[in-house]
Amino acid sequence: MNNEVKRRWWRKSGVLLLVLLSILAFGAALPPVASAGEKVLRIAQQADCNGFDPQKITDVYTGTLLRQVYNGLVQPDENMVFQPDLAESWENTDALTWVFRLRQGVLFHNGEEFTAEDVKYTFDRIFDPKTASPGVTHVREIDRVEVVDKYTVKITTKTPYAPLLASLGRYELSILNKKGVEAAGSDYNKTPVGTGPFTLETWRPGDRVVLKKFDGYFRGEPKVDRLVFRGIPEDATRVIELESGGVDICMDFPAQDFERVKADGRFVMYEKPAISTNYYGFNVSVKPFDDRRVRQALNYAVDIDALIDALFFGTAVRARGPLSDQVWGFDETLPADPYPYNPEKARALLAEAGYPNGFKTKLYASTQSLTRSTAEFFQGFLAEVGVEAEVVSLEWGAYLAETRKGVDGMFTMGWSGTGDADGALTYLYDSQNIDSSNRVRWNDPRFDKMMYEGRTTLDPEKRRAIYKEAQSYFNEEVPIVLMYSRKLLCATTPKVRGFAVWPNQVYQLFNVSIED
Repeated sequence: MNNEVKRRWWRKSGVLLLVLLSILAFGAALPPVASAGEKVLRIAQQADCNGFDPQKITDVYTGTLLRQVYNGLVQPDENMVFQPDLAESWENTDALTWVFRLRQGVLFHNGEEFTAEDVKYTFDRIFDPKTASPGVTHVREIDRVEVVDKYTVKITTKTPYAPLLASLGRYELSILNKKGVEAAGSDYNKTPVGTGPFTLETWRPGDRVVLKKFDGYFRGEPKVDRLVFRGIPEDATRVIELESGGVDICMDFPAQDFERVKADGRFVMYEKPAISTNYYGFNVSVKPFDDRRVRQALNYAVDIDALIDALFFGTAVRARGPLSDQVWGFDETLPADPYPYNPEKARALLAEAGYPNGFKTKLYASTQSLTRSTAEFFQGFLAEVGVEAEVVSLEWGAYLAETRKGVDGMFTMGWSGTGDADGALTYLYDSQNIDSSNRVRWNDPRFDKMMYEGRTTLDPEKRRAIYKEAQSYFNEEVPIVLMYSRKLLCATTPKVRGFAVWPNQVYQLFNVSIED
């Protein structure tokens, strides 16, 4: 199976090359985005932008664009340590109260001054049911946000809330300007107003986003005049764009080309462990995936080590549970191989659950090369235990929308979270988030109770014990097929300076420059 996957991969690449050459020819005909003397940094990502309203966004690819346009109260650095951003400092005055002192003299892109009123407006809007923000799960424990004075905000939580700072560092909690949002109305998703180092100049869905530097940025002038982001789902295309000079930074660099390009010596290569995990989720609210035995069977049915070998060439590790080992709260005592490849056991569990001849299902994937290849890989292994799976491939935006509603089968996804166990587990698997970020639609009162206890316990060691139990229980119930955590791979031209890999895949490019 391993060799067959590789053969399919390389057969596709020959066809892709012809397509890619025509794409490059089209790209070369596009008008330039920069005037003479301007510095432009061109970036390739794996997916297209989904909009500029942070409270509507759920993917890291768009999150990277949001990080250039907005600021939050706090923000993680490239080591996932939370630093002051729009808040200069903060303190816990008691177990329920946080006081944030804000920066003065910060301007929004529309010229409005940033104040405590903007912070309150941002939270009022994300809590408003009409906003229907998936990001509300990160701040659900907040009871109220109050303006103390022009540059001081008090946040009171309903219960002690240990991961508050980590949650506030999410891009969904970017601070908005009331005047900017209300002036744009339903078009705000296309006309953002932030305090960040760049403003939106052009967004051509399916093609590119151009961001222009904001001269009034409170940290100083950005090192480039424009950023040009292109969402390129095909792995081979991103590599060709880098090698041919079409882009300066290739994020989401494909593993199969990493060592070859590194050996070439013309580019600067980057790798860093991610805080994300990738999985294949079940819709556990429908048959046959409402039966734990079926879910366990399909975990035994797929050879994840072979998948890692075929698709990642040593740049990923098998998931031991729902958390990456880079996330705070990860249980180091979990077995290295919780579901070893065992098709005989898979067939026995399916028969026990009432499916001795298997069943039919769908495997949803986006148009990205990696997710399509993963779906095809699963398709082959599931067939060996009698499960006939149809691969359904959707464009990234449609894929996010469909999986949020609940698919009639299985889907592949990754999640980075906040660097804290709560941000990785509650968002994806707490029943409060069904119809939103809980795409597997898992409703388990025991697990929900552990999540509540974990986020409302302030003692770090007690929290660790709670999440340890939660991970063990999760591995028994497995609302997903456990897959892998991977290294984040990127490449830049030698002219790029100051670039760093961020473990949450949400990159800050303010300090990145390009030299002549």
